[in-house]
Amino acid sequence: MTEIWTKYLVYIIDIAIVLYSSYKFISFIRGTKAINIFWGLLIIAFFTIVATKLKLPITSWLLKQFWLAGIIILAIVFQPELRSVLSELYLPKRSYHSIVIIEEILSAVKEISLNKYGALIVIEQNIGIKDFTKNAVILNADISKELIVSIFYPNNPLHDGAIIISKDKILAAKCILPLSEESYCKSYGTRHRAGCGIAQHTDAVAIIISEEKGTISFAQNKEFYTNISIERLRELLTEKLKNHNQKI
Repeated sequence: MTEIWTKYLVYIIDIAIVLYSSYKFISFIRGTKAINIFWGLLIIAFFTIVATKLKLPITSWLLKQFWLAGIIILAIVFQPELRSVLSELYLPKRSYHSIVIIEEILSAVKEISLNKYGALIVIEQNIGIKDFTKNAVILNADISKELIVSIFYPNNPLHDGAIIISKDKILAAKCILPLSEESYCKSYGTRHRAGCGIAQHTDAVAIIISEEKGTISFAQNKEFYTNISIERLRELLTEKLKNHNQKI
């Protein structure tokens, strides 16, 4: 009797792991173009099973040839999503950003927004983003409202591109980021698409300020909030950076 229960328990655990892993992966790609590819692969998998059961030789052979390269296709298509999932499983949660630093950033965002300078501020979290600083200007400077505002002043040569904040330092300025092709931000300008792009490729937080309207936007993963207030931005930063227990 014990052996039977042990056998069923193994099956239950096995199914639970598969279902949980599938749920987490789908939740990561929901709302992105990868979800359509995922459903397409499921349809092809269904036809593969049907063709095998019905013993259709040519169809079965063609589908099997497709699945021989399936792992490579999945790795290429779902590279950003897989990287996010694996980082969630492996990397420990950490937060370097104190309340004082967040308030400095918020003060800078408020002034830049009022003056309609335009800005893109990226805050690193668990996934390292130093790859995006290779062709940038390395600063490694202490964070202050005055420095951030001066960087994005229109006549400053560092105005174009993004600044990257890492471990309570402005690591680099004039950073070039990947542009998002997702529908929810594709209609926006380059600055917004770059903010969405870095948010989709990593777990970084992106704050985007429109140069045309002075509006504030926020992006992380596939979340994108537009035309938000400073108070709402403060709430999002506090939540996303998990800063509740940080000391001032």
